[in-house]
Amino acid sequence: VASLEELGLTVFSLPNPTTLEGMFNNLETVAALTGHVNDVPTLLASLRARVSAVDEKILPLSYAPTVYYELDATEPSKPYTAGPGTFVDLLISRAGGVNIGSALEGQWAQISLEQLVVANPAMIILGDAAYGETPEKVSQRPGWGTLSAIQTGQVFPIDDNLVSRPGPRLVDGLEALARLLHPGVFK
Repeated sequence: VASLEELGLTVFSLPNPTTLEGMFNNLETVAALTGHVNDVPTLLASLRARVSAVDEKILPLSYAPTVYYELDATEPSKPYTAGPGTFVDLLISRAGGVNIGSALEGQWAQISLEQLVVANPAMIILGDAAYGETPEKVSQRPGWGTLSAIQTGQVFPIDDNLVSRPGPRLVDGLEALARLLHPGVFK
């Protein structure tokens, strides 16, 4: 920031939001800064309506599958996952699931194979699919075959860009996660 200011540029820094409402507020700020104040009400109304549609379908459900969201399995015996306070954690919960990573310390945490086996997630979502991870590769990892998600074929790739960057695409990510977690509800 200091380097940009030294060049005579005006710098405005937005904090990373931690909620969807915070992301909506950031959109309003960016619209004001860029001269698009008149465009943002329509965008926000559309995004909020889509979130509400997911909320309405999730609210009456009594089943919330446990989810392991994989960020990086470079070390398959101790891969990285999304911990508490991340948008991934927020969106999994909002989509009607339980993020097993929320029990870990730190937002981007490693989970041991032992912890994963104890948590025994009903679903595995591959945020690292863009880097070559596939359900087939995951099922071949040593020790992973005992996991419910592997045994029932509940391992799915997802476009990580939809859930890891705090912008309007988070609503796309929420909808994508809701369809994965509750396919019978979101047809």
